Amino acid sequence: MVLTLLVACGGDSVEEERDSVAVEPEEMIVVHSLTPEASDEEIVDHLIAIETGGVMSVELSRHFPELPRVRAYDIQRMRLERKQVNDSQVGWKVGYSRQIDPRVSIDPVFGHILGSNVYQRGQSVPTDGFVHVPASVLASEQSSEQVLQALVEAEVAVWLNQDLPGPTVNRDDVIDAISQVGAVIELVNPRVRSDGEGPNTHNHAIVDNVFHIGLMFGETRADAAEMDWPTERVSVEINGEIQSEGRTSSIMGRDPVAGVVWLANELLKYGYQLRAGEFVITGNLVTPPVIEPGDSAKIEFTTLGAVELMVSEGEG
Repeated sequence: MVLTLLVACGGDSVEEERDSVAVEPEEMIVVHSLTPEASDEEIVDHLIAIETGGVMSVELSRHFPELPRVRAYDIQRMRLERKQVNDSQVGWKVGYSRQIDPRVSIDPVFGHILGSNVYQRGQSVPTDGFVHVPASVLASEQSSEQVLQALVEAEVAVWLNQDLPGPTVNRDDVIDAISQVGAVIELVNPRVRSDGEGPNTHNHAIVDNVFHIGLMFGETRADAAEMDWPTERVSVEINGEIQSEGRTSSIMGRDPVAGVVWLANELLKYGYQLRAGEFVITGNLVTPPVIEPGDSAKIEFTTLGAVELMVSEGEG
């Protein structure tokens, strides 16, 4: 069957040999394309369709409110395998790892990063992968139309020169395996959202690859043994104005090393392991501000330096 994404305010269409997907007029939210009996393969078709179209979907919340974690990671793996036909995995991301208050428990998850999602420094970042966010779900009700946007996250990246097979990886193992440490901007935005009645859980985020769009690394590199891991601070600017600030001690309630320890041991449960040559981005440090076409973003760490990117004007 031919897939047609009926895009509001433009009339454009994207055609693939996938199942039919309808888009609610003006709202840019995909509806009525899954059923509670949908197979994992059909769910992957749906996920790739909404990513390609830059639209949101309530279908998983609506039809799979109790999506189990094991099934969520199975679907994420199938999505990855589909993309690896024309792309390669180069790294991992940790999500939901920020813990500001130790009394509040966290539930971290992981996703993967493909080579095509790594932006080169100095390039104007394309809006491919950005999400058309309807006015009905915007934080501010200033506009009656959908807005193409992403969220800006500030993170610490580590590069590995040793394998880290779980399940007993510890801090010393991780520090010994890190060849370099650096700053990274990650762009994200949820494509899977609640329909107002069903939940939107971390398991729903897993199938959407934890909302990943793309990332850009900074130029500065540090040695793991010389890092004061919990004390690094970061600020985020949009168009020259500071929007958010954070600190590395919020990752797993300790520091980015704790995030890599968790990931190395968690991956084994799902048939993966960390390998030499890969990188890990360890989790968001800030309340992420919005970025839109034509905007610029800058993150600046106390010792890891700055990363700046500019988003292309218009789509594509």
